[in-house]
This record gives sequence, C-alpha cells and structure tokens, in this order.
Amino acid sequence: MKIDIFIESKVGAERFKEIGLLAEACGINGIWVQNYARAPDAFMTAVPLALASSSIRVGLCIISPYEMHPLKIANSVLTLNEYCGGRASVVLGAGGEWPGVMKMDPGKRITGAREALEMIRSACNGEDAVNYDGDVYSAQAFVTPWKTQEPPRIYAGANGPKMLRMAVGAADGVMMSDVQPEMFGWGKPELDAALAESGRAVDFHVNNFLSWHVKADREASLWEARRELIIRGWLEPQWIEPYLNEEDVATVRANIWPFLDAFRKRSGDIEGIEPRIIDTLVEGLTCSGGPDDLDRHIERLRKYKDAGFTELSLGLQDDPEDSIRMIGERVLPALQ
Repeated sequence: MKIDIFIESKVGAERFKEIGLLAEACGINGIWVQNYARAPDAFMTAVPLALASSSIRVGLCIISPYEMHPLKIANSVLTLNEYCGGRASVVLGAGGEWPGVMKMDPGKRITGAREALEMIRSACNGEDAVNYDGDVYSAQAFVTPWKTQEPPRIYAGANGPKMLRMAVGAADGVMMSDVQPEMFGWGKPELDAALAESGRAVDFHVNNFLSWHVKADREASLWEARRELIIRGWLEPQWIEPYLNEEDVATVRANIWPFLDAFRKRSGDIEGIEPRIIDTLVEGLTCSGGPDDLDRHIERLRKYKDAGFTELSLGLQDDPEDSIRMIGERVLPALQ
C-alpha cells in the first residue's frame, strides 16, 4: 500500500511545489491539491510542482463535472499530465464544494458522474475523437493529438455502494473519503464484488482520504483535529454512529453549527458539546496525537492494507513539512 498526502491550495503554488519536492524526497507516492471554491485554483497551484518534480504523482481532488464540463476537465488534466511526464491524477465526483457555491442541482448524480468519467477516460486514453451522447453530457469531435505521455489516472470520488460499483466500470480507481476501518462493511463489499465480477482487481486503484494530525506537540494536534471535525463526512450519521450512542448522535446532529463555527474561526474550541463526545469523534475519525501515538496509528493504517486498499492519502493541515518528515521516517518503513 502506497502513501499519498493531501494539501490545500491555500498554501500557494510556490510552497505547494516545495512541499511536494520534500514529499518526493521522503518517498511519498503522490500529492493531491484540494479543490476548494474559496481557495486558489487547484490546477494552477499544481503546475510548478508538476514541472519541477521527477517521480511523485501530482493530483487534483475533487473536481465536479458540475463546475467544469467533462471535456474541459480532460483538457486540464491532460495538460497537467504533459507537464509532469505522465504522473497526473484527478478525482471526479458529483459532490465537492463548488456545486453548492454555484447553486447547482446535481440532478442525476450517479448517471452524471458515470458519463463524465467515461468521457474523460475516453479523451485521456483514446486516439480517436470523442463523440458522446448521454443523458447529462454530450460531446462531439473532441481530439487531443498533442498529448505525448502515458494517460493520467482518473479516479471516481465515491463512498456508497452504488457509486463504488459504478466506478469499477468507468474509472481507473476510487478515492473514498474519511472511511474508517469501522465502516469497511458499508460500501467496500460492493466494491470488492464488482471488482471480482469485472476481473479488474489487479489494475484498479483503491484509495481513501484519512485526516492526519500527528505532531510533536500533542495538544496542537488535538486542537487542529477538533477544528477540522465538521468536514469528517460533515458528521453525517454514517460517520458518527460507529463511535457514539443514539443519544449522543442526536446531540451532534442537532448541534452542527458549533462544529462549523469552530471550523470557520479556525478554532479547536467547540462550544456547547461535551468534551467526551469531541474526544471520541477525534479518536474515531482522525489520526491525532503525538509521536507516542504513532504505533497505534500505524496499526490502523495496516487495516487498510489488509482490506485491499492500494493507496492511502493522509490529509495534512498546519506545518505539513514536519508531518511529511515524520511520515517518511516512521510511517513508510513500518508499512513496507
């Protein structure tokens, strides 16, 4: 199982390049720039690293066909792929932040995502013109005679059983988000069944985003983890029920605002929620703590490897360079 990292584009293109080169030197497989609406453009942020790097994969996550037409996504990722010598990746999904900001109705989410994936892969992998007539997207006479590199890797952003099954027929891999070992029974069996039926288990990439906050300063780690809790599956029942009793689940669902307020204020203080609930969610939904917690988090990562994940993406926040060095020195050797 290979290890990737996630970085927000707010760090800027130059620092993203330096972070990526450090990750490359530390043996990390790939780096993903997160595509948020209230941040610098993700594709443009990735370009300097694509040009400067030599081995690390450079990816974008998550791009929605409701913010960019599938052909425009194909054109952009193919261009990035040329810059980095065939090491580009993109995660396409029906969700993400942009559709909400643009007040877009996703409509036929699974159909739209499938059509977009099929169109993008056709543009990236084929030699012939892309002509496509779908229920949601269409295209005609789209050609890319200028591409010279191995095709980029196209992932579907998916968590649920239906999206995961669809991805097997339409993508090169899947990127799940915040799926913890306690949740493997939700969509993973459907994915495994679809892979077995299709015979694609050998060449299909199975990745998952996991929030990583481990730091030399344990209290700083927990502060950061609490601050980011709201975006762990937006604390939907599927994500919190494995850790909380029915009453505590109801409390969290009725009090989402304090979590969102803490996130917006960049604060680790979540007002009005019992500390024991917060601590339980941090423990269940993140890898947090100090260096003394690393061994148990490594055991957690091994559960993904044992479950058939081929990659795992660790989301980093403050001081990512320190985290990258720690991952390179302690985590990667332990997973070999």
